Amino acid sequence: MVKAPEKFLDKYMSRGKGVAGKKASRVQMREVSEEELARLKQNLQTVWGIYCTPEIKEILSKKQDVKLLTIDGINVCLNIDFTNKGILMEYELDMGDRKELAGARVYKQDRIIINRYFTPERGIEELLKTTNDALHAMVDILIDRELPESDIWNAIEKGEQIHLSTI
Repeated sequence: MVKAPEKFLDKYMSRGKGVAGKKASRVQMREVSEEELARLKQNLQTVWGIYCTPEIKEILSKKQDVKLLTIDGINVCLNIDFTNKGILMEYELDMGDRKELAGARVYKQDRIIINRYFTPERGIEELLKTTNDALHAMVDILIDRELPESDIWNAIEKGEQIHLSTI
C-alpha cells in the first residue's frame, strides 16, 4: 500500500500561498509622455473599433482572417490579423546565437490573441508593463506613428497589410 509522507498535503497546499518564500517581482512600467500615451490609446481604439464593425464581422464569417499589420523590428517580425476569435498576433523573435548549439541562431515563434490589450485603461497599462519583446515592438510603432482609420480601411479593401518598420 502506498502512503504519502507525513505532512505532505500541508506542504503542498501551502506552496501556492507564497509561504515557501517566493517574492513577487515588480514589473517596471514603461515611461511615455502624455502625447505618446494619447497616440497609443487612439491607435488601439481605432484598431478595436474597426474590428468590432459589422462589416469586419461579416467578412470573418466568410473568411478565416483579415490581414491588418506587418511590423518589422530589429529582432522581431510580427503580423496582426483580425480573426473570429479576436485580434491575433503572430511573431518571430530572434533570440540570438547560442554557444551551446555551435553558434546556431535561435528563434521563438508564437501566436497569441491580444484582445485584452485593446481595452481602454487596463490594456494600455498591461502593454506598458509587458516583458514580451514582440508586444514592445508593437507598442513602439503605435506610439511613434498614428494609424489613420482610412489607411486601415483602404488596406483591408485591397486585401493588403499595412507594413511598418522600427528599423
